[in-house]
Amino acid sequence: MRREIADIAKRLFQEDGYAKISIRRIASEMGCSPMTLYKYYPAKIDILRTLWADVFSDLFDQLEALPQASESLLCDLGAAYVRYWLNHTEYYRLVFISDGVTQSDVSIFLDSPALVQRFSIFGRALTSYSPENIHSDKLKLKLDAYMCFLNGITHNLITISGYQWSDPDRLVSLAVSAVTD
Repeated sequence: MRREIADIAKRLFQEDGYAKISIRRIASEMGCSPMTLYKYYPAKIDILRTLWADVFSDLFDQLEALPQASESLLCDLGAAYVRYWLNHTEYYRLVFISDGVTQSDVSIFLDSPALVQRFSIFGRALTSYSPENIHSDKLKLKLDAYMCFLNGITHNLITISGYQWSDPDRLVSLAVSAVTD
C-alpha cells in the first residue's frame, strides 16, 4: 500500500508539482479516504521523502557499481552523478525543484545517517587524491566545492537548456582538477 501511494503521488507531483497536490487528491486517485493514507504516511512531506529516498538509492546503487579501484574514480563518480540527473530530469526536479518544500523538510532528509553514509563515496574518492598531511578542514572544503560543482553543472544543464554548454564530462574533469590541485 505504501508503494502504491508513493507511485501515485510521484506521478501527481511530476504532473502538477508537489505544492499543488493534496493528500485528498492522492486519496481520490487511489480510490480511498485521506484517513487511509494517513495510516501509512503522517504527512504529505513523508511521501515526498520516500520518493527522494528511492531516487537517491537508485543513484548511489549506480555509483557504487563503478570500479572503486579506478585511478579516475573521482572523475568517474562525478560524471556518473551528473549523467544520472541528466537522464532522469524528472527526478532532479522532484528532488531539487519542488515548490512548497521548506529548508527544514529538506534538512531532515539530508541529515539522515544513511544518506550521509552514501554520499561519503565522494569523500573517499577525493581522499585518494589528497596528500597524507592535508588538514581535514581543507579536505571538507574541497569536497563541498566538488559537490557544488557537480550540482551546479547539473542544474545549469537541466534548467538553462537554451545555452550551448560544454560537454558535461569535460566540466566534471575540470571540477576534479580544481579540487585536486
